[in-house]
Amino acid sequence: MNHEELKESIINSFNSGNYDFISDPHFFDEINIPIIAKAINSIEDWEIIKSFLTKLPIEKISLILTELDDSIVEKILKEIGIQNIVEIITSLDEEEAAELIDQLPDEIKKQIILKLDPKEYTEIEEYLKYPENTAARLTTKSFLKIYPYYTVGETLEIIRKKSELEDLPEFLNYIYIVDSEEKLVGVISLKELVISKPYIQVKSIMSKNLIKIDANKDKEEAAKILRDYNILSLPVVDQNNKLLGIITHDDIIEVIFEEYTEDILKSGAVQSFEESYIQITPFQLALKRATWLVVLFLASSITSNVISGFSDTIEKYVQLSFFIPLLIGTGGNSGSQSAVTILRSLALNELSEKDFIYILKKELKTAILLGLQIGIIAILYTLTMGILVLKIEWKIIPVVVISQILIVIWSTIVGSTLPIIAKKLKIDPAVMSAPFITTFVDATGLIIYFTIAKIILQI
Repeated sequence: MNHEELKESIINSFNSGNYDFISDPHFFDEINIPIIAKAINSIEDWEIIKSFLTKLPIEKISLILTELDDSIVEKILKEIGIQNIVEIITSLDEEEAAELIDQLPDEIKKQIILKLDPKEYTEIEEYLKYPENTAARLTTKSFLKIYPYYTVGETLEIIRKKSELEDLPEFLNYIYIVDSEEKLVGVISLKELVISKPYIQVKSIMSKNLIKIDANKDKEEAAKILRDYNILSLPVVDQNNKLLGIITHDDIIEVIFEEYTEDILKSGAVQSFEESYIQITPFQLALKRATWLVVLFLASSITSNVISGFSDTIEKYVQLSFFIPLLIGTGGNSGSQSAVTILRSLALNELSEKDFIYILKKELKTAILLGLQIGIIAILYTLTMGILVLKIEWKIIPVVVISQILIVIWSTIVGSTLPIIAKKLKIDPAVMSAPFITTFVDATGLIIYFTIAKIILQI
């Protein structure tokens, strides 16, 4: 059953009052949990969600809770009561429990903390002391760490015993080696461990060339490291190199997805939001869009001021106004193309703000080539459509052609450099989105156009 089919089953069950499908012994298999969560996230009516959840045991709710949209989680926590929240937190891993506690109102949070086992809360608190977007908040402690003097045989025996006790870590691709102070000193792969002689100490075969990340680094940095080095897990250490936990490749998938979603929204001049489109309200959507819409409206007013400033030029040659949409449209498009290209390279760590001069030179060459190509098209357009249909004067043609070439060159350079400047100023480069660049290029492009007109037409 996929999430769409399950969604229909939940809705139909709400209408009929029959939730028999929940009794299937395999319904809550691990592989089905994301499907259940996705189905719930796609239901708009809270009453239907609430009715379905009331049919589930509290331990089953805890399985799907961390997969749900924040807005739904908040509603669930308001409904289920303090003791049930405590039960859910107790059943979660420390990092998931920390994330859940973070979502609670301060008053409820204090009550929950008082009811939790002090030792358990101490472990959760280790996560809470780090900001939400840091690498530390992504770590899991479900991995194996050993000491350098252990032999290969002893390590394999530890793995066997943990398996018998059903205490085997979820992630066993790498085994981490720490010293007596829990500081990270090496790593060995399970494959290397298995093929080595049992009597060899792990310190003689472990890799000391460690790829790790500081606990306070942004989680997006962790995602880039895992991607760039093509590794399955990343150890997280504190400022003293003490091993706090690891970030696995599957932990980072959500981070990459969130980053991608955020950049997509920003590139469309929309404030980022975590909720699904189904769950977010029209009022919230309006708020997310309004800020940038107002900014772009005010910025666009500059274009009107530019046209007003050159009103004498337009009055003498009304035909100049025929080409305003064409010129600024092409300029905005070329600027957006350039910006998207640079944003992609910044996201993939191919470029940084240090490459400003390199980018400027490369984009200038590209801009000239683009400008000349569009210039040829502009000549053909003005000679055909301009002369035959719009009935323009011949002397307007060089104004349009030269302006189009210069506007394409200018907008390409603007589109490529603004994201780099933003990054240099510690602003998210995605903020320099297509709407922003288009608005900026519109105004400056008109200045270029009318200035060329005044020179050529001697106005």
